[in-house]
Amino acid sequence: MTTMLNTLLILSALLIGLGSCTIQPRPTQQPNASRYGSPQASPSVAGELRRRSVALDGVVLSTLEAGIGDPVIFVHGVVTTSNIFPKYLSAYSPDFRGIAVELRGYGDSQKPPTGFTIEQFSKGLIALADKLGIEKPVWVGVSMGGMILQQLALDYPDRVRALVLVSTTDGAMVLDKDLPTIGNPRDFREVSKNIIVESFPPGTPSALYQPLLDRIPTWNGTVLREALTSMAHANVHGRISKITAPTLVVVGVKDDVATPAIAQGIHSQIPGAQLVEFDTGHFMMAEDPDRFRTVVGEFLQGLKQ
Repeated sequence: MTTMLNTLLILSALLIGLGSCTIQPRPTQQPNASRYGSPQASPSVAGELRRRSVALDGVVLSTLEAGIGDPVIFVHGVVTTSNIFPKYLSAYSPDFRGIAVELRGYGDSQKPPTGFTIEQFSKGLIALADKLGIEKPVWVGVSMGGMILQQLALDYPDRVRALVLVSTTDGAMVLDKDLPTIGNPRDFREVSKNIIVESFPPGTPSALYQPLLDRIPTWNGTVLREALTSMAHANVHGRISKITAPTLVVVGVKDDVATPAIAQGIHSQIPGAQLVEFDTGHFMMAEDPDRFRTVVGEFLQGLKQ
């Protein structure tokens, strides 16, 4: 009887001990910028990508969206589409949701006969924001996308919460020396391929930029010719000092088109702007995606403070 009683007492003690272990509350992880350093650490809320078409006056634009929270609109460059952004769209959820737009003429967006200029792209982005009911998003623009957003910030200052200007210029960006021949007689696909490949440092494995090459057939000669021509005549130098929105300028130190010197010039003109350099070429989001995710995440979190 005594032995049985002792056994019961021991079992009871063990059960009490186990129970005390299981009822300990798990610490709640507070949001912080460092969680954006790796895909595994990104929030999973509403992480599924959602493609939709948005009908505007005269054109239908395609968007790729993910996450929840305040809107961040991503704008691609002259030889890319929304496919450079998917890994970032839900990376900042639930604080921010990502919306990657495909500009008129690109990707799954409608391809009207003309209208592929920085000014037209800027107007289209505002029309898109209106249609989506977004008053004041954060805007992220890469290369031509950054040129578009500088124009947008000057023309529509009340529609900008903050800017992230990536691998871009405040003056002309000349990526081809014979623009009128693009489409006829020169194949736009070959021109696009050359621009993409030359945007990466020599010796870059082709697997890194192949996803960009795969999207070339989603635009055409007219789109490329008009967009490159608009870029070759762009110039907002000296005017961007009027931009008052919080701004992050990002540049690759190996970029020989949107150079570090150009980025430093943009940084010096916009009051309070931040500048971050990467040890990459033009497309640091492809070469160093983890750091790019972290840098943009830290900037976004700073907006919440």
